[in-house]
Amino acid sequence: MQQLSNKAKIASVIDRIVQYSAIQWLRDKGLWVYKKLPLGITYGYAFLYMYTGYDKLRHVEVFIKGNRKIPLIGHYAELIGWGIPLLEILLAVLLVFTFGRARQIALRVSVIMMGIFTLYLLLMLLFVPDRICHCGGVIESMDWTTHLIFNLVWLGAGIFAIKKLNNYKRLNLES
Repeated sequence: MQQLSNKAKIASVIDRIVQYSAIQWLRDKGLWVYKKLPLGITYGYAFLYMYTGYDKLRHVEVFIKGNRKIPLIGHYAELIGWGIPLLEILLAVLLVFTFGRARQIALRVSVIMMGIFTLYLLLMLLFVPDRICHCGGVIESMDWTTHLIFNLVWLGAGIFAIKKLNNYKRLNLES
C-alpha cells in the first residue's frame, strides 16, 4: 500500500513538472509575442501609410479636388493634397528603415496623425451631412462607422506600442 502511494506521489510530482514546464513555455512564448507586438504594430503603420500615401499620390488631383470641398481646410487643398501623402510615405520609410529614437519619433508622429484623421472622421460623422473621404485605396470604400472603428483600433494599437516601447526602454528590454 505504501509503494502505491509513493508511485502516486512520484506521478503527481512528474505531472506538476510537466504542467509547470508547459505553463512556463507558454509564458515565455507569450512574453516574446507580447514583446514583439509593438514592432508588429510599427510595421502595420508603415504598411498602412505607404499604401494610403501611394494611392493618394496616384490620384493626387482627385485628392486635392476633394480637399477643396472640405470646410475650413479647402483653402489649403494643394498643401494638404501633396503634404499628407508625402508625410505618410516618409513616416512609412522611417518606421521600417530606422531604429531607436528615430523610429520612436516616427511612431509618435504616426499615432498623432492617426488621431487627427480619427478626429476628422468623428467631426464629419457628427456635423457634416455630405461627407467627403479621400483616405485612399480600400480604406476609402469603408462606410463611415467602420472607418471610424478602423481608425480607433489603429489609434489604440499605436498608443499601446508607444507605451510598451517606453516601458522596454525604461526597463532596458529594448528589442
